[in-house]
Amino acid sequence: MEYKTLNNGISMPMLWFWVYKVVQNEAKNVVLNAINTWYRLVDTAQYYENERWVWQAIKASWINRKDFFVTTKLITKWYENTLKWIDISLQKFWYDYFDLILIHRPKWDNLSIYKALETAYKQWKCKAIWLSNFNEEQFLEIYENCEIKPVINQIETHVMWQQRKMHKFLKKYDCIHESRSPLWAWRFGLFENEVLLKIAQKYNKTVAQIMLRFFIQNNVIVIPKSSHIDRMKENFEVFDFVLSEEDIIEIKSLDQRISYTNWPETMLREQDY
Repeated sequence: MEYKTLNNGISMPMLWFWVYKVVQNEAKNVVLNAINTWYRLVDTAQYYENERWVWQAIKASWINRKDFFVTTKLITKWYENTLKWIDISLQKFWYDYFDLILIHRPKWDNLSIYKALETAYKQWKCKAIWLSNFNEEQFLEIYENCEIKPVINQIETHVMWQQRKMHKFLKKYDCIHESRSPLWAWRFGLFENEVLLKIAQKYNKTVAQIMLRFFIQNNVIVIPKSSHIDRMKENFEVFDFVLSEEDIIEIKSLDQRISYTNWPETMLREQDY
């Protein structure tokens, strides 16, 4: 496993496990399988409604809580309401802190929500604060008016939309770029792409492993999702090889700046590479 150091000194894995759409009665076993496959960071959310089952998996596992990262996402609004729902999530999680808490997506009152996160941070209810789906303007609103700087921005990023402009922007503000849904490439037929298939054959890897490795080598945290043990293992086996510079250039050339969600639209402006 490779690690990244955040702007507050915390070291965290470059490869996460995502529990989006993992239903409650399956979440415990799915997360346990991920833990046994050596994943050490799981990404949950209030919206996913499986925070309690993530806790059950950690409790049932052989690892200590301090050796495992848990992130959750807020779907709240307003300062006081956000503080209340952070406590509700902690009650579901049955621990006194999350490692990371983020604003799931921008709202009209981003600043008041972020101020609540800063309060939670000062109360040791989380170790870091971050954002999700924020464009440049929305990010700067937070950055220029906050006391505790966001450590990560989780945004749609995949081979067909590599977000190189946003990556450069976030680096300028010492904020890490995280790829949401890096393997949703089936929407663009990338698993049958000749360039990726050729590179995968060269390293005796799968196309999925090539795409994950591409982002990790470009200092982008990746968060793939799978409920199948074989795919969990496959996604994890990306730390035993290094793509050549020629391969990286070829993969970069596949970028078409195409979104599968069409949101946020302001990120789809012509990018200056």
